[in-house]
Amino acid sequence: MKKENSSKKRIRVLTYSILSIIILGGYCFIFQRFYENKALPRTYCGRDIRLAGMNSEEVGSLLKMLVGKIEKQGLSFSAETEKGDKKTSVKPQLIALTDPDLSRQLIRFDLAETMTRIFPEEKNSFRRIIGLISSLFKDHHVNLVFEINEEEIKQTLKNEFDGLQMPAQDARFSAKNKTLVLEGEQPGFILDYQGAINELKNGLKNFDNREIRLAVIQEEPGITVREIQQAFDRAQDVFNLAPYFLSYQGKQWTIPPAEVGKWLNFKKDQSGQTSLDLDQKQIIDFLQSIGEEINVAPVNQKLEVKDGKVAEFQMSQTGHVLNPVVNAELITREMLAGKQEIILRVDAVDPTPLPDSIDNLGIKELVGEGSSNFAGSPKNRRANIKLGAEKLHGLLIPPDREFSVIEAIGPVDDASGFLPELVIKGDRTVPEYGGGLCQIGTTMFRVAIDAGLPITERSPHSYRVVYYEPAGMDATIYNPHPDLRFINDTGHYLLLQTEVDGDNLKFRFYGTTDGRKVQTTTPVVSNIVLPGPVQYIETTELAPGEKKRIESSHAGADAEFKNIITFSNGIVREEVWKSHYRPWPEVWLVGKETEKETESAEVEPTATPGLEQEVPDGTIPHQ
Repeated sequence: MKKENSSKKRIRVLTYSILSIIILGGYCFIFQRFYENKALPRTYCGRDIRLAGMNSEEVGSLLKMLVGKIEKQGLSFSAETEKGDKKTSVKPQLIALTDPDLSRQLIRFDLAETMTRIFPEEKNSFRRIIGLISSLFKDHHVNLVFEINEEEIKQTLKNEFDGLQMPAQDARFSAKNKTLVLEGEQPGFILDYQGAINELKNGLKNFDNREIRLAVIQEEPGITVREIQQAFDRAQDVFNLAPYFLSYQGKQWTIPPAEVGKWLNFKKDQSGQTSLDLDQKQIIDFLQSIGEEINVAPVNQKLEVKDGKVAEFQMSQTGHVLNPVVNAELITREMLAGKQEIILRVDAVDPTPLPDSIDNLGIKELVGEGSSNFAGSPKNRRANIKLGAEKLHGLLIPPDREFSVIEAIGPVDDASGFLPELVIKGDRTVPEYGGGLCQIGTTMFRVAIDAGLPITERSPHSYRVVYYEPAGMDATIYNPHPDLRFINDTGHYLLLQTEVDGDNLKFRFYGTTDGRKVQTTTPVVSNIVLPGPVQYIETTELAPGEKKRIESSHAGADAEFKNIITFSNGIVREEVWKSHYRPWPEVWLVGKETEKETESAEVEPTATPGLEQEVPDGTIPHQ
């Protein structure tokens, strides 16, 4: 009887188990079908944006709306100290007034990656079911994915708020009326810029774009009068020997007592003892102007093709450079040792070596060419394009060497001859160098593509610009990154010839062909997205209520082309180059009203002859 009851019990357990499995399986099947291609239960984007049951199209539209709101509002920051209070708004993108090369993203929202994390492709059905079941009991939060240029945003904030700070002052030496005096320390306060950046990142993860108030950090001086009192007597001895003299090859520069007073400093050793030192930054700053008189850049040998032949037109020449860091250390040692006359150290800089014979370079024929058009460019942009092309003209790229456009162009500043363009940062317009150089990067990208060279670094622009049509064949450069880099894998030297012909920029590579054949397809443009509503940026640089349009609208799109390289041995290398361009709205500057309560008047965009004609693919020329 007991065996019979035990058998019946096992049957009941087995029956219940089978029924439970069937019910659970049926539930999972129905549940899976219901949530197929939909966000799972208890799925959130950020902290509290509920997505459960929404399909990918609905989620995509919601995320675009939320990100669009952030981009339109900008990032709001404020600070208040005893020196005053201020508010500012920083746009997620920097907008150049005249040159699109300087317009760039400070924050890039990656909605595609965010969507992938919300709707992961799960090919394993069992794992999909486990995920469905776990979603009934546990919340799944997906943060908004973005990239942020911390340093540039931080610098923008410093430009806006540094006037509200009063950094602590260490006890220090100074020269007054040709007398060295000891000035006391002073406590102060600074603003927590990094804390504001961290708060911004945490907020953006959750689509939280509320105003960020910069915290005030009390700052104590690091050096007191009592600590450096013992170094004062020796500082007085160094000061009394002024003026000091720097010399190099018959030239002499004087360091007057007032300058020496700025340099006198002190340092602490590991035991906490304070001793006399010289401020290296002050010395380096002083040496900058001297370096401008001394420095001579090395001249690489350049060649030019004329009438199908290679002719030498520039001999190489050794350069020399004053290393400010090394010489600052030298000056410190000599002055503390009591020497008044100091001979500067100048180092020789050799040009890039070339083979002994020009015949060995292997420059015989045209191996690639590329061009772009910059019609409509303003004066400064045209000048920068011409100067950039001149700096590259005649350069030789050794075999198997990676070539960097940014390194080849060198410093981009007024000392190098480049002209500035205006860029909006915060609510101010500031000059910035580098306009027009993306024309150089784009043309170099095209000649490298035509030559079939392996490209190791390339970034497209954030939005489409008429200078770089057809879409998808552009390359943006901005020191130090993004850069355009490629490798000369032809086995011979490549000679670069540049030419500015009217509104056309042309680059040509001469060398020795290795038999490779290059086929470049016409870019295919898809997913055209119309620009959003007009944006208005308040500024203090226009009169209250004054309006000025600074940016035309640009349609967003995706572009793709293939570069197919067939080598003489039959090997085929196929490259697919993809570019994504975000839509860019029309942008107006609006002068801030004097009364905070007064709202800026709405601006009705008006057509400007010659600026609003759409080209066939939807791109609108930049102003």
